[in-house]
Amino acid sequence: MTNQAAFDYEDLQVIAGGAASHLQKSLHIVGISTDTRSLVPGNAFIALSGEQFDGHHHISTAIEKGASLIVIERSVTGFPFSIDPSKILVVPSTLTCLGSFGWYHRRRFAIPVVAIAGAAGKTSTKDLVAHVLSSSMQVLKTQANYNNQIGTPLTLLQLTVEHQAAVIEIGTNEPGEIELLCAMVQPTIGLITNIGKEHLEKLIDLDGVEREETALFDWLRDHNGLALVNMDDERLEPYANTFTRCITFGVETGAEIHPDVSFDADVRPTIHIVHGTFTLRAPMRTHGLAAAYNATCALAVAWAMQIHPADVQSALVSYEPPSGHGYARMKVERVPGLTILNDSYNANPESMRMALRTLKRFPASRRVAVLGDMRELGTAAEEEHVHMIAEAEYNADVVILMGDEFRKASEIVNSPHVVLHETHSGCAVDLRELAGDGIVVLVKGSRGMEMERVIEALA
Repeated sequence: MTNQAAFDYEDLQVIAGGAASHLQKSLHIVGISTDTRSLVPGNAFIALSGEQFDGHHHISTAIEKGASLIVIERSVTGFPFSIDPSKILVVPSTLTCLGSFGWYHRRRFAIPVVAIAGAAGKTSTKDLVAHVLSSSMQVLKTQANYNNQIGTPLTLLQLTVEHQAAVIEIGTNEPGEIELLCAMVQPTIGLITNIGKEHLEKLIDLDGVEREETALFDWLRDHNGLALVNMDDERLEPYANTFTRCITFGVETGAEIHPDVSFDADVRPTIHIVHGTFTLRAPMRTHGLAAAYNATCALAVAWAMQIHPADVQSALVSYEPPSGHGYARMKVERVPGLTILNDSYNANPESMRMALRTLKRFPASRRVAVLGDMRELGTAAEEEHVHMIAEAEYNADVVILMGDEFRKASEIVNSPHVVLHETHSGCAVDLRELAGDGIVVLVKGSRGMEMERVIEALA
């Protein structure tokens, strides 16, 4: 992600404090880069370090390509090249410094900023919300699912005077991350899609997930922001009474934004809402129950931002989810003898249950669930995979499983209706044998399981 965000000496005194006092007062930065492959002259290069990479190994390349400033965590003493000390900024954490650049740049813009958090459905909700808002304004949105402490500031740094609103997805995998990202993003409107079992290795249980995700609500309450509360979620519903500025929404329960939802034969939702002058009917091109919930979130944001209902209707009708690289979010694909619900993008218990419920609704003579492990569930992994097998058996006629966690769970369940495979091609062999009229197959699993390879093997 490239950007043209500009910073000078005085800006750096706020961003980095005393560590920046030695920099040249003529310093002028245009753009922040964390990748020397896309760095252009005038950029500041921030040397991030991770498990698989270390930007400090690329300092010489950044210098050669004309970086105006190098931000590092450790001294360059002993490096096999010379460098002007006035172009080096040493900080305790380059990741934190990147966040500070994003925070500082965000403060330059007095525009509506919508933050979207939640256990499942964040990325697809963010994409749909941004599409709806783009019907009447220039909108910056998080690209793909770059919702962490690297992706979020890099997104904020793309803000320009042309933008009239921003839709920022914020994610978490450990306590305190949502609070940190809220301080960086400074949202004016916030929405939590749901509370579900995610990243339990560090968040431990549902109570931990709720505490972490609702840090967004804490930010909004403390800064007079507008909270959008999902009344269908039993853990979120009570928060509606804790705000002076709040809009409620829901599909299954009464709420301020409460559309009627129907589905066609391919489980594409039609959204119909009658809410005073905010009245519209929109048949959508997306598939599944999750698409209806995403649309309801988008309606709540559009209502809050006073988008004309005709623009909202047109945007919902025209929206098509971004195509993936083989993997997708609830995309209907067809191969000879099989209709495939490709939801292989990722999985946690909440999203997998939603996908199985969509499979149950899909018109079929026989339904097949091909499921891969759900990752990052910590000590809850065994229990959640056992529960998911039961859920799959209820919603599908045939259940095919892959992964170590599902293997262990299947040994506990010991169901004659469950088939276990070690390889994607093994799953595909079974599916070819099942092929016929009216056979519908759901393919879903965590990103690391690469369940799209089952579909590729069929092709």
